[in-house]
Amino acid sequence: MRHLIPVLLIAILSYQATFAQTKDYHEKYIVQDSISLTLPSGGNVCAMVVRKDTNIQQPCLLLYNIYADTGVWKYESAKIPVRRGYVAVEVTTRGKHCSTDALAPFEHEAEDGYYIIDWISKQPWCNGKVGMLSGSYLGFTQWATTKHLHPALKTIIPEVAAAAGIDFPMQNGVLPGYTLRWLHLVSDNKLTNYVGFADTAKWNNVFIKWYKSGTRFSSLDSVEGAKHNLFQRWLQHPDYDEYWKKMTPQGKEFANINIPVLSLTGYWDDEQLGAMYYYKQHLLHNKNANHYLVIGPYDHGSALGGDKDTLAGLPIDSAAILGRSLIYEWFDYILKDSSKPALLSNKVNFEILGKNEWKHVASLNEMYNDSLELFLSNGNLQKAKPAATQFVQQTVDFKDRKFIKQTGDAIMNLPTLVFDSLSLLPEQLKFTSDPVETPFAISGSYEANLKFSINKKDIDIGIELYEQLPNGKYVALSVMVQRASYTKNRSQRQLLLPNKTENLKIDNTFITCKQLSKGSRIVAVIGVNKNPYWQINYGTGKNVSEEDMSDAKDPLKIKWYNDSYLKFRILK
Repeated sequence: MRHLIPVLLIAILSYQATFAQTKDYHEKYIVQDSISLTLPSGGNVCAMVVRKDTNIQQPCLLLYNIYADTGVWKYESAKIPVRRGYVAVEVTTRGKHCSTDALAPFEHEAEDGYYIIDWISKQPWCNGKVGMLSGSYLGFTQWATTKHLHPALKTIIPEVAAAAGIDFPMQNGVLPGYTLRWLHLVSDNKLTNYVGFADTAKWNNVFIKWYKSGTRFSSLDSVEGAKHNLFQRWLQHPDYDEYWKKMTPQGKEFANINIPVLSLTGYWDDEQLGAMYYYKQHLLHNKNANHYLVIGPYDHGSALGGDKDTLAGLPIDSAAILGRSLIYEWFDYILKDSSKPALLSNKVNFEILGKNEWKHVASLNEMYNDSLELFLSNGNLQKAKPAATQFVQQTVDFKDRKFIKQTGDAIMNLPTLVFDSLSLLPEQLKFTSDPVETPFAISGSYEANLKFSINKKDIDIGIELYEQLPNGKYVALSVMVQRASYTKNRSQRQLLLPNKTENLKIDNTFITCKQLSKGSRIVAVIGVNKNPYWQINYGTGKNVSEEDMSDAKDPLKIKWYNDSYLKFRILK
């Protein structure tokens, strides 16, 4: 999921670039900090306002933030929107900075957002128009605020937006140890514990100690040092239940979102599944949604900045280097009646990595013009469906904890995007296609149609996709996990029948758009998700967080059938 150590810090600082403080700062700007806003519920949040020393009413940009800080950069960075003719407002969530409430991440933002917008819109320096921006958790707060849409909120720009209960804290039903790490980041004090969060060695040791001990996932906080109430609260909600649903728009609430939206995400954004969940739900329930999407070769941090020429060792096309100008061009377009940004010539805008070219289409379905089905047979990804049905037998011993592959800090769960070779775990299988004869782009998300049987009631499946270059090196395209029992319905777990052949369609996968050159191959690594960084699903059917090594008496036995296939969307 998001095991990169600096990702949240990068996400914030990419938006809030630091400038040297000047002596005349308070002569040109009016700063009001630590404003306590009392909410109708009786709770309170903490606000900061930075604006020009003028009597002219201006549109306002809201940063609704859980990462409280008091550093100089906080004030200096607010000058960026102020210089462009906006009032900058930062509001931290309940429990942060000067708020006297208890911290409860995700739980109150939908309720509080409406009243925060209402307060801003009624201030004498506001012209009645409010926009919201930034990403990750701050992308979530934007969508949460639209659950009860205030008329003064005119637009949002959710970037790399986390979707509570959808892709964070769990991804496709599977919780990572990163969940506890993030909770310490935001809950250790009234500000943000960046130092503790960035202690890579400490957290790797915690995860590996837990993994080797074989104890239940719900004891991870005790392994780290002490029981963490928020961590335990989240573990009580493995389904996408009402606890999570109350945090963001649902059904008709998406239909009521009639303001312009600009969503930004990246092919290697750990929160892409969250960003695309919001996008798809908005379009599903509001047929006239005024929603633009920009997606390109970015990760969770660079999608907020978009100014890197390399990403985790992979060169990035010059056309994809956007900087931050698009953000303010959009706000000028919506809030100041300026012209629409040139990049947004259609609703879906994506960069073809390797061609240095942006494409602009009306819908996600137009990202591709063909498809390619590749069957998993004898270590190959082959076009032809096998004439005879066969299977590969795989045995996974959950008691065996000898093999540990360290994850990386660079991107997703990887140390880099470019590898000289692939190192597989015993529970993984590799499948490789024939060389590409005529270049094309893998463009869009893919489907994994897996036919298999297991001797247990559940399994967590991991899928890694790579392009093997003609020179033999590998470029990582995506990494994802899926709990089989949540494939059909994330709100209700549906256990498998032991030894029954299953046909599992996994389609909540990552979008990419990568041009494949002549001689390249597609490589899929598929297997059981068993490592120190995620829950261990022993397959008993019990709450996975409560399973432990005592549930590993019988090894997991899998039959992978060769009429399983991956379906890729391609652009020729």
